[in-house]
Amino acid sequence: FSTRSPRSSSSSSSMTSAAALAGAPVPTLVVAGPLAVYVAYKVLSSVYKRYVTLCAMDWTPYAARLMAPLLPAYALTGPAYYKADGVDDHIAKRREAGAKALSKRYDLLTGAEATKLSDALVGGLSDIRFTDTNRVPFQFQRETRAMFRVATIAAKSHGPELVDVDGGRSVDVSGSYGVNVCGYDAYKKMVDKAWSVARDLGPNVLGPIHPVMIDRVLPRLKALSKKEECSFHMSGTEAVMCAVRLARFNTKRKLIVQFAGAYHGWWDGVQPGPGSERANADVLYLKDMSEASLRCIRARSSEIAAVLVSPLQGLNPGKPPPSDLVLLDAKARETAKSKSDYKVWLHRLRRLCSACDVPLVFDEVYTGFRMAPGGAQEYYDVLADVVVYGKTLGGGLACGVVCGPSRLMRRFDPTRPLRVAYVIGTFSAAPVVVAAMAEFLDWLDAARASNLYGALERKTDAFVDDLNETLASKNLPLRLDNLTTVWTVLFKQPGRYHWMYQYYLRAEGLTLSWVGTGRCLVSLDFEDAHFAKVKAAIVNAAHKMKQDGWWDGDVSSKTIKNAITKELLTAVLFGSKPASD
Repeated sequence: FSTRSPRSSSSSSSMTSAAALAGAPVPTLVVAGPLAVYVAYKVLSSVYKRYVTLCAMDWTPYAARLMAPLLPAYALTGPAYYKADGVDDHIAKRREAGAKALSKRYDLLTGAEATKLSDALVGGLSDIRFTDTNRVPFQFQRETRAMFRVATIAAKSHGPELVDVDGGRSVDVSGSYGVNVCGYDAYKKMVDKAWSVARDLGPNVLGPIHPVMIDRVLPRLKALSKKEECSFHMSGTEAVMCAVRLARFNTKRKLIVQFAGAYHGWWDGVQPGPGSERANADVLYLKDMSEASLRCIRARSSEIAAVLVSPLQGLNPGKPPPSDLVLLDAKARETAKSKSDYKVWLHRLRRLCSACDVPLVFDEVYTGFRMAPGGAQEYYDVLADVVVYGKTLGGGLACGVVCGPSRLMRRFDPTRPLRVAYVIGTFSAAPVVVAAMAEFLDWLDAARASNLYGALERKTDAFVDDLNETLASKNLPLRLDNLTTVWTVLFKQPGRYHWMYQYYLRAEGLTLSWVGTGRCLVSLDFEDAHFAKVKAAIVNAAHKMKQDGWWDGDVSSKTIKNAITKELLTAVLFGSKPASD
């Protein structure tokens, strides 16, 4: 006899029939439903992240990296050097005569002692060979190096003017790659005072901390940066390396975000394009000032250790550091249409990083203490989570500093004793360097009190406006643009020889860095007479360059691109340089 009632038997039979009709046991359905939803969610989330990343990425450096091993070297020599933009023989001959005359001017400007020392440098200093090669587009390098001896061997400085070993003088607008904010005479005094402070301890007593750190440096850096802790290093590149490593360590995330064109030092971790042989799998190289980039950061925030910003990009957002090496057309160098737009962008980025708990890092190696006494944080009124300083902060000596909150500066995991972020350096916080920092910070307090920064920024703005009016009145095809005391030369018409302008400027008595006319600087010791000399040099150089025919001819962006394409195809297909006649 069965103990089950007919009703319970019927109910059990119905459940079994329903399960059979569904094709699977009831418990399997209960598990498979949520699992399928979860898998679908993960797949769709991954697809979306890939999509927004592809939309936000700037692919220029990756394309350049792919091209680098394929692009063969070739040189334009002889007549081809002068007519690479397709001009007629008459214009080419004017250019050739102008180049030869300019070469003779260079020979006269270079004294006997400088000539001898320059030969020794070129034969033994690899740094000089690198910078000398990277002044102009590669097609023109061989002939240009043969005509123009560029290396400046300076013996003295007086204000912003340099005196070479033969007594020749020039106005320095290179700014020593961003270091020279105060003026060279100020740094001489800083180093002298620093040595008097550190002399008793010695320059290489390393490990023990000199009291000047506690008395005059650490509290002021914390106040200036508005951060809890500081870490000291020997260069800006090294300090950026520290900031990135600590961000990855303390967030336990892998990716960092960089914006197109920004330069964060020479180490391979932040160079996605040519210049480093190691490919970056842990960098998102995004478009600057782009809605797509904001969407990408929001979507991938759980993977991002830091968003790295170079505030100097406010001058030319989304573009690489402006160098004459890449001046192939007028469009190769542009600046922001509105400086205020970049400030708005940084504020939006700050809000997004706060909402997504992603550290925002300002690389102020260049802009710190140049744009304002408090750097770009003060100038744009945006507080980053971490700030990196270098260059001028050392009072004339090499340095790098990272300032940030304790949660992002920790180098060990208290819960995992073997997990550490190894960041240290032998000469970090060397006594004489820290003492020079103290002297610079004293100078900075005085500069803020006297509004020196605001006064010079207004002078620089007036200089640029006045010069642009003069250039336009003389129908010269260039203009200047600036961001505070940083300025650049822009060209108003297509041309394949804009890079030649740097050589005319040097002949007129200006000292430029190896990036040429791309990034020039005014130091805070510039007086009206120095502005007048620079203006005269810019106008005279442009007039002579125009007179020599470098901007003549029916030249367009299209004809330039076609000529370069033809040269490249000839070199790739036939393995030889384009004809030189």
